[in-house]
Amino acid sequence: MQKRKFGNKMKEPSVVQIKHQILLKWLADQKALEAAEAQAARG
Repeated sequence: MQKRKFGNKMKEPSVVQIKHQILLKWLADQKALEAAEAQAARG
């Protein structure tokens, strides 16, 4: 499936790229959760 913008074909990101981006966001969220839990345990 290709989309067009101003008459030009736009490349869709591959499934692997999408999964990689989701994984990176998930890992960032996990780090934030661990930091919040550590701070709550200290406080």
